[in-house]
Amino acid sequence: MKVAKEDPVIHGLLVGEQRRSRAVLRELIAKAEKLPKGALNVRRKQINGKEYRYHYLVRREGQRVVNQHVAERDVTALRERIAEREKCRAEIKVYRQRLAYLERLLR
Repeated sequence: MKVAKEDPVIHGLLVGEQRRSRAVLRELIAKAEKLPKGALNVRRKQINGKEYRYHYLVRREGQRVVNQHVAERDVTALRERIAEREKCRAEIKVYRQRLAYLERLLR
């Protein structure tokens, strides 16, 4: 966006916001990488009239799909951590859009 005269105060604010947004984005990416990837699935099996439930964490490693068994006691904590990762991913998307907008403004 071209303006007739560049205001140094506004330009300084935009540069400061760009710097802050980059720092927040780096922190969010580092936090998301520490959290588990994938989705939690439940398999049900009927054996002798009883139903058994097995929880699995499904994720992709390269071309392979990996199913990792999750103990019943760890399911709630894992669900919370996966939800936290999804929240981080949504915030990362917002900050990337914000940085793209700021870069267009600062050209």
